Amino acid sequence: MGVDLRLLPLISPNFWASHDMLGLERRRELWTAIEELPQFDIPEALYCFCARAANGEAFYGMEEESPYGNRLKYTTVGDLLTLAGHPAVIDNWKNRAVWLYLSQMPPEWQVVLYWH
Repeated sequence: MGVDLRLLPLISPNFWASHDMLGLERRRELWTAIEELPQFDIPEALYCFCARAANGEAFYGMEEESPYGNRLKYTTVGDLLTLAGHPAVIDNWKNRAVWLYLSQMPPEWQVVLYWH
């Protein structure tokens, strides 16, 4: 079993809702680099499409934890952009596209890390 990551940029700063889900191609060496970035616990539940019902089905609602039971954390676009030159970003079209998306956002924008 592997671990995947979705980036959930907030709709607006400090408004804890996200409608976008930026799925990354699984690259273990990129996960290590992302885990080393500054991260903070979300201050309140996040409204997103990753909420889970009791039966495990995803729906739009409030979520505070990953499927692994860890409190969701966030970082900033600026911190993520420090990894734009990472080999696991450069060598994969999907990851390059996500970093291009991020490059158009303000650097202080919050992005929730949804490990699943």
